[in-house]
Amino acid sequence: MSQPAESAEMESGAIRQRNLDACIRALRPAAELTLTELAKATGLSRPTIAAILGDLVDAGLVTERRESVSGRSTAGRPARGFVLDAEFRFVVGIDLGVHTVTAIVSDLVGQIRNAVDLPVPDGIDPFDRLQLVGEVVKRVLQPLGVDRSRLAGVGVAVTGIVDDRGHVMLATRVPAWSGVDIASRIERQLGVPVVLENDVNMAAVAEHQSGVARFADDVVFVNVGEAVNTALILGGRLHRGHNFAAGELGSLSGSALREDVSPPEIDRRPLLERADGGDQAAEAVVEEYVQRIAEGIATVSVVIDPDLLVISGAFTSQEDSLLTRIRAQVSRTVLRTAPPTIVSTALGHRGVAIGALLRAHDLAARRLVGSSTLEAPTLTVPAGALPVPDSQPRRTSLADKVDRLAERSMPGGRSPEPSPPVGSLGKDLVSDHDLRVAVVGVGMRSAIATWVDRTGLGARLVAAVDKNPQARSRAAELFGAGVAFLSDHRALTSADVDAAIVATPDDTHAAIAIDLMRAGIAVYLEKPLAVTTQASDEVLQVAQATGSRLYVGHNMRHMAVVRLMREIIARGEIGEVKAIWCRHFVGNGGDYYFKDWHADRARSNGLLLQKGAHDLDVIHWLAGSYTRDVVAMGDLTLYGDIVDRADRSSQLMPDWFSLDNWPPLDQVGLNPVVDVEDTSMMLMRLESGVLASYQQCHFTPDYWRNYTVIGTEGRLENFGDSGGGVVRVWNSRTTFDPKGDRSYPIAGDHDGHNDADRLTMQEFLDFVRFGSAAEATPVGARYAVAAAAAATESLRDGSTPRVVEPLNADLEAYFQRNQENSSAVTTTPSSAATS
Repeated sequence: MSQPAESAEMESGAIRQRNLDACIRALRPAAELTLTELAKATGLSRPTIAAILGDLVDAGLVTERRESVSGRSTAGRPARGFVLDAEFRFVVGIDLGVHTVTAIVSDLVGQIRNAVDLPVPDGIDPFDRLQLVGEVVKRVLQPLGVDRSRLAGVGVAVTGIVDDRGHVMLATRVPAWSGVDIASRIERQLGVPVVLENDVNMAAVAEHQSGVARFADDVVFVNVGEAVNTALILGGRLHRGHNFAAGELGSLSGSALREDVSPPEIDRRPLLERADGGDQAAEAVVEEYVQRIAEGIATVSVVIDPDLLVISGAFTSQEDSLLTRIRAQVSRTVLRTAPPTIVSTALGHRGVAIGALLRAHDLAARRLVGSSTLEAPTLTVPAGALPVPDSQPRRTSLADKVDRLAERSMPGGRSPEPSPPVGSLGKDLVSDHDLRVAVVGVGMRSAIATWVDRTGLGARLVAAVDKNPQARSRAAELFGAGVAFLSDHRALTSADVDAAIVATPDDTHAAIAIDLMRAGIAVYLEKPLAVTTQASDEVLQVAQATGSRLYVGHNMRHMAVVRLMREIIARGEIGEVKAIWCRHFVGNGGDYYFKDWHADRARSNGLLLQKGAHDLDVIHWLAGSYTRDVVAMGDLTLYGDIVDRADRSSQLMPDWFSLDNWPPLDQVGLNPVVDVEDTSMMLMRLESGVLASYQQCHFTPDYWRNYTVIGTEGRLENFGDSGGGVVRVWNSRTTFDPKGDRSYPIAGDHDGHNDADRLTMQEFLDFVRFGSAAEATPVGARYAVAAAAAATESLRDGSTPRVVEPLNADLEAYFQRNQENSSAVTTTPSSAATS
């Protein structure tokens, strides 16, 4: 075969694999989907999907149902429904611990069906210890009636340094394993494919995919036990290093970490109690202990500069002061503008087995569908799998649920060690029931609330609120008849809901968010944060004063094109960023923004804010800095000439939207008030010295945004901003070269929003339930409003320069601490790189 033919065949195979992965992603959370529904969910054509489904049905992974689909009877031939057979195969994750062996089993869609803890006998022979794997697999499968032959893969986590072939290179706690191919021994015992991994690495993977670090790209995971062990997630991937020992700070010659940092004779809790009570001797011991831990954390933090630093090691609720001390010591040790954000684990000692389970899913994807890119499914525990003890309410933390499953396997019905708490980061953390969520405003952006019940995070939509009575039918259509309908958001209380999504017109954002937070309700606030800088600051002030959680839905931080550009910058492919240009072709602008309240500056301020806040936040994020100075120019150049106006207050945008509304001057039925600019451009100087520009036009024929980022060693530019587009990089000197030196395809759906909306809602729910650090932050949202508001003032005042008012330093520090008050460590304001 010629080289071009071979290359074409490889490219065709890669495209087919991506399409297959997309179908499986769509089928995983669904009860049943038709071809039409799959086409909508994946952006693929029906013939392409039909061919893929045919292969999956033949393989047994997917079942076709030709009866009426899920009760949706239609005239004529019944629709063909397709279901991913969750029980076609199972996967098992095992934590082969020193004192306990834990096994967790899940089906192919990520539902955890059982968990077992097996104590390790004292003095057991190192290789007899491996036989416990077979026993624990037998016990975890037996209640399900599942034979080992139905396992698609097993992930096993062990202590020690493990290479990519399953060899234990060094095991200080079980020295006899050093140099041994442990994976092959276990694989022969089980007769099932096995992947072997380091235990701390697996705990880090679990936190990144299912725990507190789900939305961080660069994570340092620190396990504090008898020694300090670390694991690294870089660019969203586990980093093992050339010798598979990345993050092993205990290997440093002369390091205090080579010694035990927590000798058995030291019981932390009494010491902490005495130290907190003023006992100077206890204080000295605790300070030395904290200093030794903080040295290792600070070292890796300076080198990696992570988004998030997660600490594990069975911290109990009585040890909050220890975590606070570690934060403070690291803050004093790391001499930079903002110390790393440090949070406690959400998964505790269950993280190792959960990480092994996720790796088993990766192995299953390779075996069953040949995919090395299909990510593991979201892990959940179905309610039917849980025992319901009479003595306590049902809890919903993933670690808690695994605990409860495993309790049945232990003598006396208890786990061998308690599950540590998920943290105490504020009064709005919820773990004793499903998160009850309301949506305020049943307009166009309310559809984001349909993701609430589909995240697998123990949340459900319980109420919809809109002052327009006509919204009742739309709410029932979107969310189902079981969701209550209210006409006033002030009727919501913290007894009814834990969180609310505010998706009302922009000029109402601040007042509604403030009402809800004062009622003790966590708030998801659609962007923009508010329509003025003053109102934005007031929202942030109320969030701090009440302790209620605040999240702003800047979903573009989760759009694939933005994350890809940020990854390219982080890898250093274009050097240090010096300039960012964004051109926004708003082809649907006439229908989207000039036929309702958006066209009225009294309601939206201007489209540089309403529409541009998205991109200004992205510019800040890519540059790692906020805007300091702006100057802008703009005008109402086209839509002001259209005299046909209509009151559309009883309608929504789909009622009038059509691609046939062209050319722009043929538009009819504009809003009675049209006084916002339809063409605008602004220039920015950021605090870091980066120069940036943003331009938008609302009557272009095409609808997309184009970024150019120029650095000291190259530039990048995107062509298309959703699935099917590409980001190109130029980093060698040339003349005109349309292809660039490198091209990176943009993954994700074809309108760019659906994937981002799903991830944004997952991030919000994680933030409310577990206190997880979020990519989208109120500080970033505030500076997007402040820059846009200042630019709008400039363009309406003869393009006079404006200085962006900085946020109060104490308020910024509060949000930099992930909205913590009581155990706060004072820091200087952060840059946009972490906000």
